Amino acid sequence: MAKHDKAITFLARTEDERMLLSHMEDLIVRAESGSTVHSDFLNLGEQYLIRTFLTQCGKTEGADWMFYGGYPFAERCMLFLFPEYIAETAAITGKSMEVPMTSQQNCRDLCPAATSVLLSFCQEENSIGAVCVSGSGYRHLTHRDYLGSLLSLGMERSVIGDIAVTDDCHAVIFLKTRFCAYLQSALERIGNDKVKISTITKEEAEKTPDSRRYEILSDTVASLRLDAVIASACHLSREKAKQLVSSGAVEVDFRQTDAQDTALAAGTVLSIHGYGRYVLEAIDGTSKKGRLRIRMKKFI
Repeated sequence: MAKHDKAITFLARTEDERMLLSHMEDLIVRAESGSTVHSDFLNLGEQYLIRTFLTQCGKTEGADWMFYGGYPFAERCMLFLFPEYIAETAAITGKSMEVPMTSQQNCRDLCPAATSVLLSFCQEENSIGAVCVSGSGYRHLTHRDYLGSLLSLGMERSVIGDIAVTDDCHAVIFLKTRFCAYLQSALERIGNDKVKISTITKEEAEKTPDSRRYEILSDTVASLRLDAVIASACHLSREKAKQLVSSGAVEVDFRQTDAQDTALAAGTVLSIHGYGRYVLEAIDGTSKKGRLRIRMKKFI
């Protein structure tokens, strides 16, 4: 427990973060007593913080724990912590397939056989359900429309997972299973559009497509300093990029920073107030002039 307390003290910057990590500590204790336990739905920032915390506590992703949100492309996920016998089963399965697992990988990038073992336990918990919402077709429904209607019913954000908008009048909503029946009876309209709600099976939910949209940006930069990459991504002067960082408008991997010279690496997520979210996908070598070629993904 002492090492958990040290990790919480080191990582938590706010009282909310301290409370979140303290709750994770409670879940760890329950898992170590032999139960499979899970959290509420977590956003990407919370997941990043918890991943770091669990790593410092000696827990291995893909063996001791994993994030799962009901389908392969989920952003909002629950944390599942496994008891020792499940972790051993996954580890043995992974070793038998001779595929290395690292704590930096997404659960879908781990050994398929080991991932299948863990996913089966997540699904057996029956904690995540999904419903399909169908509009009339006369009104274009957005993510904001769906979320606003759910919150207006008194549902807390923590019980709602991804809202995958599949087209102008259809969406798959992931949520805690016990709220599926309530949603079917209570949700009659999204905005001013009458909708129909139907539950779908876990197998159908798993096939939900990636509804996120993004564009690929390519450029060259003098260095991988935060201000240089922001200037490139947002088409700003270096001075303006520095001002954004110093004003607190920038998060690196979901943590606010004012360090303009932060060195970035492939996979870093940048959230820039007023400009959106970006992922530094890759560094593709250097140009003839010695500048670094970068490739970024901008979510739209």
